[in-house]
Amino acid sequence: MRGLLASGFAQSSSARHVLAGLRRSASSASATPKRMLTIRRLLVGVTLAGAGYVTARYFSQRNRLSRPNSKDRKRLVVLGSGWAAVSLLQNLDPGAYDVSVVSPRNYFLFTPLLPSVTVGTIEARSIAEPIRALLTRTQGPERVKFHESECLFVDPHRKTVLCRDVSGITGEDTDFELEYDTLVMAVGSSTNTFNTPGVEENCFFIKELSDAARIRTAVTDVIETACTPQQTEDERRRLLHFVVVGGGPTGVEFAAELQDFVDEDLSRLYPRSVVDQVQISLVQSADHILNSYDQDISNFTEQQFRRDGIRVVTNSRVTSVAERELVVYNKKTKRKQAVPYGLCVWATGVSRQPVTVQLSKQLPEQMHRRALTTDWYLRVKGAKDSIFALGDCSTIEEKKMVAEVDSLFAEADVNGDGQVTVDEFCCLLAKCRSRYPQIAMYFSQSWDEDIENVRGEVLLMDLDERRRTERLFEKSDQDGSCNLDLNEFRSALKEVDRELKSLPATAQVASQQGEYLGHLLSTLAKSKDSGDSKELSLQPFRYKHNGSMAYVGGNQAVLDMPVVGTLCGWWVMWLWRGAYASQLSSSRTKVLVVLDWFKASVFGRDTSRI
Repeated sequence: MRGLLASGFAQSSSARHVLAGLRRSASSASATPKRMLTIRRLLVGVTLAGAGYVTARYFSQRNRLSRPNSKDRKRLVVLGSGWAAVSLLQNLDPGAYDVSVVSPRNYFLFTPLLPSVTVGTIEARSIAEPIRALLTRTQGPERVKFHESECLFVDPHRKTVLCRDVSGITGEDTDFELEYDTLVMAVGSSTNTFNTPGVEENCFFIKELSDAARIRTAVTDVIETACTPQQTEDERRRLLHFVVVGGGPTGVEFAAELQDFVDEDLSRLYPRSVVDQVQISLVQSADHILNSYDQDISNFTEQQFRRDGIRVVTNSRVTSVAERELVVYNKKTKRKQAVPYGLCVWATGVSRQPVTVQLSKQLPEQMHRRALTTDWYLRVKGAKDSIFALGDCSTIEEKKMVAEVDSLFAEADVNGDGQVTVDEFCCLLAKCRSRYPQIAMYFSQSWDEDIENVRGEVLLMDLDERRRTERLFEKSDQDGSCNLDLNEFRSALKEVDRELKSLPATAQVASQQGEYLGHLLSTLAKSKDSGDSKELSLQPFRYKHNGSMAYVGGNQAVLDMPVVGTLCGWWVMWLWRGAYASQLSSSRTKVLVVLDWFKASVFGRDTSRI
């Protein structure tokens, strides 16, 4: 009986479990469609939201870039397609002007990596970005007109530029004229030969992509010629002697790339008897190479070159270049030496483009021999605010405070007692900071605290700046009277004027000037008054040095930064590569350059002479 009851109980318990399982299954089955429906709705919602976002961005961009032309929109003509011009266009408000860009090359060239192209570490097209692609991304396809032509003549009186199609294929008419309301000169510079005989005829330059391609072909040609059996030992040594003139970043990086090419590729592919005779010499006029860098970097680079076998000749300059030999003059010994060579690369100095020379001759205020003189708003002197210049073709006029010492002393001496107190001196510097950029350079900080002068005018000065001004005041107060007379005041202004330095002709300077001018022109376009930059309370241009880098060969690089200081070594090369890769103008060029570095490290450089 108990067995039957137990059996019955087990069966009833099993039945309950089965029924409970069925109910759970039914509940789960009913919940599954609901969960799937929720997921489907979520996916549809995300898809629709994404489509809406993309559509809105598309039409917003389309409307922003393709606004209809306005009759009162001013005509802006930009001459050039380099760092300055591209940076300007990237920071110019779309639709602010009717923009026309004129340049003999239809691409933007990433010049810092140009030495790598000369030996095939990087392919030429990897650092060239079509200018029309850049303009489409920044200004829109219909907003900017591009003309692949060269500007021959600028008429600042009629406000016109004469241009000519200098490409290989031209139409029946090659010349045309453009009118402008505002002209931007960003034509760059050409290599300065310093009127050295034979340079134009016998040397290679390293300024354009075509120059790098010619050097790459010539290097391989020289090596192959040296390998032919009919060459004598003296002739082979001459052919395999590569001379680089100029110890700046371009010359140093080219010499380093060439030595890497010899050590890593030619040594594998060519006879050892030929490769061992390759000699690279670098001629520098100063007493050390990379003289714009910190002394520690110069010493490290010279040591690296000695280890690699590169001969560095300092305190010397090339006085003439013949077809097979050049003459080097040593400034210390006062002696000249004839040096046989197979290939000479001239990588020093900058000079004006022909159109820059032509414009300077029409403006009597232009007295500089190597560039167009501008003020700190980048306006060309004598052009009545209608022409701006930036980049290598320009130089900012160094307006010294000491030249106006009498008027500044009268302005500072508010109470007219013939003495300037420390408070009056502080107020003068704070008041004049927009007129004289060297004041901001002297303090190297922003002005962020209010002070009040004796007239009740609110000015800005940081506490640390106040202390430094007081130290300058005490240093200039030679008689200890706690006041500055005119001579002591002049001494203080000379100390501030020492911060004025000519800006180097680098991509970093040109890029920052382009960014500044883009914002400046956009602000001027928005103002109802055609206006003056000072009247609109616009700040003058101020250059901020972000550091300098250079590749010195053997997987070594150097870095000189204001905050970090000097860095040298193999790991700096990866910083160098990463920094340049991030600065490339598009995702396409970034990918291509990284792939080129990878190919060169795995497969070696291509030695084909094409």
